[in-house]
Amino acid sequence: MNPPAVAARSDGAQARDRLLKAALRLFAERGFERTSIRDIARAADANVSAVGYYFGDKAGLYRAAFFEPLGDQCPGPIPEAGCVPLSVLMEGFFRQLLQPLKQGDTFHQVMRLHFREMLEPTGLWTEMIENELRPQHEGLLRVLATEFGLEQPDVELQRLTFAIVGLGIHFFVAQDIVQAIAPEVMDGAAAIDVLADRLAQGSLAMIEAEHRRRGGGAAAVPATSSGTTP
Repeated sequence: MNPPAVAARSDGAQARDRLLKAALRLFAERGFERTSIRDIARAADANVSAVGYYFGDKAGLYRAAFFEPLGDQCPGPIPEAGCVPLSVLMEGFFRQLLQPLKQGDTFHQVMRLHFREMLEPTGLWTEMIENELRPQHEGLLRVLATEFGLEQPDVELQRLTFAIVGLGIHFFVAQDIVQAIAPEVMDGAAAIDVLADRLAQGSLAMIEAEHRRRGGGAAAVPATSSGTTP
């Protein structure tokens, strides 16, 4: 008697997941060139042929390890200016941006792999910039251009956009430093949500400062949805 199809699919999903986790760890530690399919299969307690079955080849497995482990947690499109109050928009932006931090060790491994990809590029980092990072940057830039009444963003607005995003990116890059100095800052999902709210408030202060620098005075920014003022 053949085993139920559901059980077969379940076993297959588990085998694929083991390969993906082993690949993420080994690629992050050694890089693409120094990691063999045989090493990954051994670490995942799987047959070498399973890599080809589930991922096509080593490059396909590397791509999956680079993009898949956090699931669909990349920030979505930024709402157009005027759809929601700026304070609510910024709070939502940072909550989405910091969401992957809640994945714990998986996220730590993903960041290690991304850092290695920057040093030993295969093309996936460039793809991420074009397909994920650039659209996010340009979406926030459009919102700020509307906030400052600009038809086209100028270089100062580019600086402001990078600075605002950098508030959140710091906690991606420096997560080991945060854990060593003040782990309570990112200790659990609730702490990360509080951190996102504080960064949103900080971004509103930066926007107000840019209004003053441009000579327009501080713009009136409503309280954030959590009930606090910037």
